[in-house]
Amino acid sequence: MSRFQRAVPVLQVGDVERSMGWYVDTFGFHPDPFPEKPPYGFAILRRDDSEIMLQCVDAKETLHSGDGWAVYLRTSGEDLLELATAIGRVTPLVRGPERMFYGLVEFEVIDLDGYRICVSGSLPASVNVPNAREREDTGR
Repeated sequence: MSRFQRAVPVLQVGDVERSMGWYVDTFGFHPDPFPEKPPYGFAILRRDDSEIMLQCVDAKETLHSGDGWAVYLRTSGEDLLELATAIGRVTPLVRGPERMFYGLVEFEVIDLDGYRICVSGSLPASVNVPNAREREDTGR
């Protein structure tokens, strides 16, 4: 029987080149756009073991609601706070970093197309990170 390796989010965007640039600048993804020259209709973004696909659609056809996470990026290592600081220099953090009741530390950003991206990782309890507020208090 076939074995699934991973699920890859496919984000529908109005301008693949613009969105691709944001993911490169913000997260350090490496782009592989199609066709080879703009205007691009599709791109695969890769970093480490993660992939995100961007698919060009007419702006009125975008299907995401803007509510909830579109992408959840799990990190390893103990430099999550440094990553949050670096990303915060490129785009505003809309939540966190904060420690969730299930132990992970998370922060969120919103991309140029309105997709909510959550970045999470495990940090030792000794790392000073505020605890998450109750969901009703976060405004999400």
